[in-house]
Amino acid sequence: MTTIDAIILGIVQGLTEFLPVSSSGHLELVQHLLGMQDLSQYILFDLICHLGTLLAIFFIFFNQIKELLFQNTSRLKQLILATLPLFPLVLIMKPIKAVYGDPSYLGFFFLITACILFLGVRFGKIIPETQRRKHTWRDATIIGTWQAAAVLPGVSRSGSTISGARLLGWSPAEAVTFSFLLAIPAILGGATLEIIKLSQHPENISSLSLSHYSIGFLVSFIVGIGSLQLLIRLATHNKFTYFAWYCLVLGLVTIAYFHF
Repeated sequence: MTTIDAIILGIVQGLTEFLPVSSSGHLELVQHLLGMQDLSQYILFDLICHLGTLLAIFFIFFNQIKELLFQNTSRLKQLILATLPLFPLVLIMKPIKAVYGDPSYLGFFFLITACILFLGVRFGKIIPETQRRKHTWRDATIIGTWQAAAVLPGVSRSGSTISGARLLGWSPAEAVTFSFLLAIPAILGGATLEIIKLSQHPENISSLSLSHYSIGFLVSFIVGIGSLQLLIRLATHNKFTYFAWYCLVLGLVTIAYFHF
């Protein structure tokens, strides 16, 4: 990995972690296009980039996180409930990666993301503020299930959770906020699992310099702030159709690239 590669991957992570187009799918695709072999060697670098985007969430949603911890305990409980569907996946992640870790599957999963986004745009309920009901435990469970369905590379976590919330009648702003607060335990949990695996198999840690990791972290953090602010604006104006068409075209192009 060169310094330019680290910058490119940091930009890709920062952009796609928040935009509903799947960061894991884009990272895997770009790493393949850059000619990187044995992608398992770059798990630590990917992890560092994810932590950069996690810091961007804390930066943008600092007030909401503070309110969550000290005032809004009901919402905190909903986030905990929505995180629970991820736990059974820990038992099947290895076989899932073994079967679907091949980049040739990415195109099909990008198409799944496109379908999810089109569903959210087409059937998302626009309910006047005066008629909106309180968010229930059932809502949290359903959104958490949508998040669990995004475990496959190429299926967007943010796209799934935001679309799921919109189908339940949540406003765009509420859907985006809940989705990225929900991302915090998801990213932290995933990072913890990867660190444990790396400690057990240190041979999978590539011999990258500290500068590569620092560049990946800083670039993903800075770009992540911009992309998250962009997503909030686009979601408020119900512009997710752009991302749906993007994933549809990317999926078809990726399928053609790997299969024809």
